[in-house]
Amino acid sequence: MTKLNPLYGSKKTLNITLQTPQETLLETPETLPTSEPGTPQISYAVQNSDLPTFNIQPYKKIWTAGIFGAGQFITAGTIYYRLKKNGASVMTGSASVAANYYYTVVMFLYDVVVGDVIELALWSNQTDSNWDYKAFFVHLTRLNLLQGTQLFIPCNLSTVTAAPNLTLGNPSVAATGYVYYYHCDSNVLSSTLAKSWCCIYISDTYALFSNAYGDKVHSNSGTIYTSASSRPRYIKNSIPTTITFRGVRLD
Repeated sequence: MTKLNPLYGSKKTLNITLQTPQETLLETPETLPTSEPGTPQISYAVQNSDLPTFNIQPYKKIWTAGIFGAGQFITAGTIYYRLKKNGASVMTGSASVAANYYYTVVMFLYDVVVGDVIELALWSNQTDSNWDYKAFFVHLTRLNLLQGTQLFIPCNLSTVTAAPNLTLGNPSVAATGYVYYYHCDSNVLSSTLAKSWCCIYISDTYALFSNAYGDKVHSNSGTIYTSASSRPRYIKNSIPTTITFRGVRLD
């Protein structure tokens, strides 16, 4: 019979710093075309400066990106969009917008890397609709703190941050997504709150946690919000940003 000789590590605290999202509010709104533009109005290249940072480098993580575009319809109509990654179409969609209402196209992509070009094209069926707002940010999901087969004794996710925090225009939050915590490959909790375990075994697939937007819910997809007063109207992720743990290696 093989006897396990667990290797206990020291207790560590991982701090994750999220970057301020890129935001632009145009001084003068631009009229939307009535057919898909050849060059998308909104384009961002993922840069190192967009990436969350760590005081201790984790073994593995996956980057996700959010890209938003917003504007207003004077006459009731339909907003259309196409999301692209490195020139390839990822998703298209549309939504109805009431007269004198704002719209926000809220899109998320799973597994991006530095150098990826993320684009959002907007058009409508009305000649008096416009766009004037864009935003971009990078989050993380499927965080694995250590290499190998690990128990974490304990695992204290003491801070969970709702992000992004947008400031330009007249922003409002439509929803805040859960963070999905995992034990083995089973989801043990879906919450927007911090959580502590005396012992947790890390999932092979989802690692310690996965985020709703960019991974579990909207992965290479998104939604459109409309509002009589808010632009942008958007959704936030819940992201653990302070994690205290002691790794116990079993292999």
